[in-house]
Amino acid sequence: MKIKKNRLFICLFAVILLFTATSSARVTPTYAIVNCTIIPVTGSPIKNGIIIIRDGLIESLGPQGKISIPEDAEIIKAEGLFAYPGLIDAHTNLFLELPKEEPRRPGTTRTAAAEPRQKEKAQHPDLMAIKLLKPKKTAVADLHKIGITTVLVAPERGIYAGQSVLLNVNGEKAEPMVIKSPVALHVNFTTARGTYPSSLMGTMAFLRQSFLDTEHYSSHKSQFTKSSRGLKRPEYNPFLEALSPYVVKKSPVFFNCANLEDIKRALRLIKEFKLNGFLTGANEAWRVADLLIKNAKVPLLVSLNFKPPMTSIYVNQGEELKKKAEEEIYPANAANLHKKRLTFALTSQGLKKPSDIPKNVQKAIKAGLPKEEALKAMTIIPAKFLGVSSFLGSLEPGKIANIILTSGEIFDEKTMVKRVFVDGISFEIKKPPKGEKPTKVNIAGKWSATVSSPMGELETTLEIEQDGNEISGSISSNMGKWEIRDGILSGNELALSIEATIMGETMDMTFNGTAENDSIEGTIAVMEWSMELKAKRIPDGEF
Repeated sequence: MKIKKNRLFICLFAVILLFTATSSARVTPTYAIVNCTIIPVTGSPIKNGIIIIRDGLIESLGPQGKISIPEDAEIIKAEGLFAYPGLIDAHTNLFLELPKEEPRRPGTTRTAAAEPRQKEKAQHPDLMAIKLLKPKKTAVADLHKIGITTVLVAPERGIYAGQSVLLNVNGEKAEPMVIKSPVALHVNFTTARGTYPSSLMGTMAFLRQSFLDTEHYSSHKSQFTKSSRGLKRPEYNPFLEALSPYVVKKSPVFFNCANLEDIKRALRLIKEFKLNGFLTGANEAWRVADLLIKNAKVPLLVSLNFKPPMTSIYVNQGEELKKKAEEEIYPANAANLHKKRLTFALTSQGLKKPSDIPKNVQKAIKAGLPKEEALKAMTIIPAKFLGVSSFLGSLEPGKIANIILTSGEIFDEKTMVKRVFVDGISFEIKKPPKGEKPTKVNIAGKWSATVSSPMGELETTLEIEQDGNEISGSISSNMGKWEIRDGILSGNELALSIEATIMGETMDMTFNGTAENDSIEGTIAVMEWSMELKAKRIPDGEF
């Protein structure tokens, strides 16, 4: 009987998914954002401005009186708001679901015969970030809250980490997000675990040799293609095939520079092999500013991670100096580069949470980076570096409608993002309501719950975390694990947002009900359907 009820419950979700699929086709209405202050980045600010969005593009913009509002446009009243181009994060590791590394079994040793296979496995220039994308709506929402609309997503493991993908974070599945793939090959100055290269000197030798091998391999292939008679057919090599577009055809190569010595290493390789090289990370760039000036054509992407590297002179001289480095010295990196008239983009590379990005931009500004330069470093400059400035990075007619509306000047501490447009799709940023009533109810812990609908019942387990009025956690059942987020407990009134993945599709649900220390009751709503939830606390030790 229980199995039958579960099957009926699954049928209900199948109906919901079918309805969702047929009703959620991408629609980009025409919008008119009126009476805002427009900050184009590439032009002068426009007060009392109007922006017309049609078919995902900026159709026109300008001051009131010079821009006609189409009859079919949805009016977005933006009095007191600022309109900026969406921010671009030109190096992040978000959205990736990386394969787990196989641990070595206890008691086993690596044989010499196994080393080449381990070496090959450790380096993967052919690894495509686009194949590892698992975007979650919560991660997309976190970016929208801080105004980021475009990201370059790159793998991060190994010397040859793999190839990146450029995305517009439009809240849909991975495929509609993709702007370009691949974008660049990503290289780390690191060592291989338990095999060659086990030192940074060995890593440099390994990189040089692989670049030389690629040049020879590509030359042999080219000669064979032109005239194969009398030439031995080149043996196919997937490793060198993956490197060929970057070494021979000069597609972008991103060198992740964890310290000033890495910057020197990267510049030597770029010069020696005439690579289309980029420097990323580079939080010690100010220490080699004169060298960077001599190599000013090499694009510089500066991380907002202010944690000094282990090789830093500030790390091993006491906690006081280390703290000063994190709070004052490294945040001044961007300001010092600007004083040297170096052009750079700002990225989140190395940061754990998107919410740290605006905080660290504010620290960089406090350390002397002008606000307008910080804005350029996250809009038009990365757009130029990535070759997409013709359609991203500024507010201009004909460009993609990646627009953020803010309550004040961007990067001000109290400024909030109110609405985001990505590819002309509107996302309203709803601030989670704070619990107006203090609560004495503690619902943290594990709960046994039944979700009931006209088509059946579903047995679930709730795992709830509570921080004052704020609630988070998960709901687990034979249909998978769903995420509880943005929950608020006001008195004994409980409101939750639930992100559920069912049959490979993600849908948002809401719960509204009441909570006591040992019971929770209420209604789950998804589209126009509703289900009842009743839960009882599982005593400690019984789960």
